[in-house]
Amino acid sequence: MITGLGRTGKRWGTDHTGVRPDVVTIGKAFGGGFPLSGLLTTDEISSAKPWGNPSGSSSSYGGNPLGAAAGAAALKIIDEENLVDNARVVGEVMLHELRDMCERYPFVGHVDGVGLMLRMELVKDKKTKEKLPKRVTERIFTEAVRRGLLTMAYAASFRIQPALTIDEATARNGLAILREVFDAVEREGLWRS
Repeated sequence: MITGLGRTGKRWGTDHTGVRPDVVTIGKAFGGGFPLSGLLTTDEISSAKPWGNPSGSSSSYGGNPLGAAAGAAALKIIDEENLVDNARVVGEVMLHELRDMCERYPFVGHVDGVGLMLRMELVKDKKTKEKLPKRVTERIFTEAVRRGLLTMAYAASFRIQPALTIDEATARNGLAILREVFDAVEREGLWRS
């Protein structure tokens, strides 16, 4: 649902591991905004009971033509616009800048990720890993929104997962806003209290 269809800079999150799953559930990006989900599996599993039984895998919502069209269009755009590669390239740029923030700010405890599936941990103390208090993370969230950046920074540990279509300039702009907010937090000493 979250790591597939290019989010991590590869078609599937498991492509980074060498694991070949027997069953994969897909959604979100699969519908391109249309509520759609799917399940991919092997012929062996899909022909076994209960799926292999007549009506074993039927659904009153299965085979919806609008859903099928949305899924086909989303997959076509992901391929034609090279969004998997875009996630890898823009994600690398973002991760580099986020790591710089980890070095720069005393309250950015950790960043990591792959492709456009990134995360950041905000801490009161880098050694103890004590989380930044909720009142500070909520202030970070509010200040970011006020400047035009919607984040999940209302929590001390949050994901950064922009749209697969994000370009490098837009990503850098969002990170510049986040730095602006972090500068204010540091200047006011909010992270210490």
